[in-house]
Amino acid sequence: MRIAVINGSPKANQSITLHHIHYLAKRVPAHPIEIINVSNRIATIEKDKRLFDEITEKMAAADAVLWSFPVYYCLVPSQLKRFLELLFERCAPGIFSGKYTTSFTTSINFFDHAAHNYMQGVCEELGFLYVKSYSAHMEDFFSPDRRDSMLSFYKWFLKMVEQKVPVNRKYSVPRHDTVVYDPGALKRKEKTLHHKVLLLTDEQATDTNLAKMVEVFKNSSAMNIDTWNLHNIDMKNGCLGCCRCGYENKCIQKDGYASFFNDHLKRADIIIFAGSVKDHYLSSTWKKFLDRSFFNGHIPALEGKRLGFILSGPLSRIQNLREVLEAYAEIWHMKSCGFVTDEHGTSEEITRQLHAFNQEIELACEQDLEFGGNYYQVAGKKLFRDFIYETSAVFRADHKFYRRTGVYKDFPQRKYKKRYQNAVFKAFLAIRPIRKKIHAAFVPGMLAPYKKALGKLDG
Repeated sequence: MRIAVINGSPKANQSITLHHIHYLAKRVPAHPIEIINVSNRIATIEKDKRLFDEITEKMAAADAVLWSFPVYYCLVPSQLKRFLELLFERCAPGIFSGKYTTSFTTSINFFDHAAHNYMQGVCEELGFLYVKSYSAHMEDFFSPDRRDSMLSFYKWFLKMVEQKVPVNRKYSVPRHDTVVYDPGALKRKEKTLHHKVLLLTDEQATDTNLAKMVEVFKNSSAMNIDTWNLHNIDMKNGCLGCCRCGYENKCIQKDGYASFFNDHLKRADIIIFAGSVKDHYLSSTWKKFLDRSFFNGHIPALEGKRLGFILSGPLSRIQNLREVLEAYAEIWHMKSCGFVTDEHGTSEEITRQLHAFNQEIELACEQDLEFGGNYYQVAGKKLFRDFIYETSAVFRADHKFYRRTGVYKDFPQRKYKKRYQNAVFKAFLAIRPIRKKIHAAFVPGMLAPYKKALGKLDG
């Protein structure tokens, strides 16, 4: 069998992920692979139709396609995202119908599941038979047991292809059955609130619903809104994955992206992302914008700001997209403002939802509303904490920030008082009669400090 490996890393042959694939190919030499780099030459592929056709012909001729990429900001790198968009835009229907495919990723296992969900949704819509994929931690390669797991997965995938084992589809095509939005005459609300609002959009001429939604939102807001189109920001390339920003949180790319982020996003009180759903996500332009924010490292650079979304497209039918977008607010320690979409039966209802969205944001600002730290924020913080502690030489800026802000104090082994209490409690629980008495009073004992605090309020 011939396996076409689509290398989605912008580092091309220097990709860590790709070296995992080299290992698998060396262990199973009977099935040759052909590596096709797409991310590092995406600009050329987009311009050169002959090159694009050559790549897709190789994919169609192979017995299976394996997508190899690192996870960038909960998804594929923006360069690979653009290649997938080109497949939808240029390929004849059915060109990949019935062809087996899977993904192999490397990451620190944060939101890699979302990247895999995205790839499965996209590949199924392109006609592929998607086989459950493999997620490797970047350090797994150096563990014999983990390498064995990777190899078992690869051999299993090859047998699935060889024996043409039926594969169940996970996602349906997310149709967008909305109305053409016509808000009618726009009434401009008096600007009485002084919060700094930044609205970012990637709208183009074809995004008519999105453009009208943005205008209604701006006109119905009591706040002045600074609007920027991503296409007008000096952002030449996607993230290169070089990690050279880790020392001082400075991107090596000489364009206007970092200064725009620092001058506009960091100074805003409220940030609104406006975009159209495109193949199970937003556009590759949005992905490029988000990937490039990695120059901030693992620091919550937008902490405390509010983040909301105005979307055109079938958001309710792509739960993975909603989860990823909600996670952005939590990862950055922002305050979520939620979503408004054009998934409604009438223009009047869309307008009503936009007005309500504005109202909700204004009330949230008035009350300084927060929702507490959920799983995304808490789990992400701990995962990043452990990762940065081990890689402090590379991510020096993150390490200095974590030390200065007390992030490392969360390490359980540094909580000496808690460790002492657990040791004493453990000794008592080891004695059966005492354990029986403790368990009998367990629930009342847990409630006691809460009742005491509430009692002080009554007094």
